[in-house]
Amino acid sequence: MAKVKIKEKQKSPSQDKKKAKKDKKEKKEKKDKKDKHIKKDKKQKNDTIKKKPKKNQWGKYGTISNTDMYLKREEFLMWLSDVKILNVEEITPQEEKKYFEEYVECYNTATFPSQKFYNFKVWFEKEQLKEKIQQAEIEMQTFDDEKEKQKEYQEQKELIKKQKLQREYQHLHEFQNIAQDMQKQKQIQDLVRHYNSMGNHEVAMRYYKQLNPIHTIDAPPMQQQPPMEYDYDYDNF
Repeated sequence: MAKVKIKEKQKSPSQDKKKAKKDKKEKKEKKDKKDKHIKKDKKQKNDTIKKKPKKNQWGKYGTISNTDMYLKREEFLMWLSDVKILNVEEITPQEEKKYFEEYVECYNTATFPSQKFYNFKVWFEKEQLKEKIQQAEIEMQTFDDEKEKQKEYQEQKELIKKQKLQREYQHLHEFQNIAQDMQKQKQIQDLVRHYNSMGNHEVAMRYYKQLNPIHTIDAPPMQQQPPMEYDYDYDNF
């Protein structure tokens, strides 16, 4: 029998490229799936850790027993009112005993929602201290605000004072100009009187016109010249 040799078809470059792309895609999908499972397992582990109670919670605030009902009477009644939302005056002795057993368990495992249910006196003193600290911080903030306001007020006061000094300096400068003008006017008045007394009325009038209206003095009298007498020759006129 003659052996028939089947020649394998050679793959084209395009087919090789498609195969490589497919392999790469499958590899990526496997990796994403693996990462997804890892994240899921990690989340479940973290959730389990969160749900586990802390080992050191037992006896964190001390331990009590069912015989300590009167020792923790105040905190117990407060717990009934605030947590269980019960009217403590309507609870029967049997119900009270049952609820106190639950209170003891919560106390010893340190699972109360507030520290006031362990020891109200200690909690109250801490709250008062917190309030005092907060009040001190508020007062300090208020003091800082007042200090800032005082600073602004002082700056405003200094600005007003500076503006006032500037106005006073300006007035002083104006007064100096007025004084100089008055002195000049007085000198002109003296010149007017001087030339008027000398009979030089023309010069006196020239200085007189330099006076301001508020500084004017009586105008120097202008002496009238006597009328000239003419000899008319009526015959030859």
